[in-house]
Amino acid sequence: MDVTGWVLLRAFCRGLHLAGFFSAFGTMFLSATLLHKRGALRLRRLAWAGFAVACLGGAGWFLLQAADFAAAQSISDVIGALPIVAGQTRFGTLLLTRMGLLLLAMLLFQRGWPRSAALIAFGGVVAEAWLGHGGAMTGFVGTMLLFCAVLHIAAAAIWLGALPALYVALKRLPEDALLPLAQSFSPLGMACVGTLLVTAMFQFILLITYPQALFTTAYGAVALTKLVLFAALIALAVLNRFRFTPSLPASRPALLRNIGAEAVLGLAVLLAAGLILQLEPPAMADMAGM
Repeated sequence: MDVTGWVLLRAFCRGLHLAGFFSAFGTMFLSATLLHKRGALRLRRLAWAGFAVACLGGAGWFLLQAADFAAAQSISDVIGALPIVAGQTRFGTLLLTRMGLLLLAMLLFQRGWPRSAALIAFGGVVAEAWLGHGGAMTGFVGTMLLFCAVLHIAAAAIWLGALPALYVALKRLPEDALLPLAQSFSPLGMACVGTLLVTAMFQFILLITYPQALFTTAYGAVALTKLVLFAALIALAVLNRFRFTPSLPASRPALLRNIGAEAVLGLAVLLAAGLILQLEPPAMADMAGM
């Protein structure tokens, strides 16, 4: 496999890790908030499924990143690099700490403490920001990018991460509980969408700068792909809010189909996010060339 292939595989593992982490957290978050009074609805298996995906993607990401750090030429090189990456790099320390937090959150969720679990998992979610471009840069630009990344990741985790749990809840709950749940989720989703739009705008200004870079750089092309996917997500969310939610419970099958489509698009967005974080932003390339 050439260098590009390894980068794509590492990006896939990172995106898969994000998707699993977001899903586990989103399940805890929805259980602790909108579903808190519906104790009979247990989503532990769904949360554990997200945890398993986060572990699988995280393990692949860790191994591939360790191989990249060590410029490994063999399996023994990778194995030799693992303890060094785990204990002496910010990447290794943060990734393992985040997984430890998620495991602790899962155990608390299993015991029936969704609020404590969601709070601890949220810490692991936002810590991802320090593994992005903002965490690697210093000064005012680095601080702004890090702040935007924290808000961006938090909003994405709450909205996209809660979609699988919302799907299961709307499928299992009795008909008289569907409309209140969907109506309660709509303003939360709208707040998350607004946060994502604002933070994405700042990230564009700081990392891409010039609109033509969307068409002339690999980073820009992936960013444009994310934008198109995000637009499709918003279109589905608007359709849910103004067409299917008011018609509940009669529109439950259509609403479930749309939420399922949102979840698939959300996974595609996170896989694209895993790729874009492996690429150099145009603004950083310009600074390096000065």
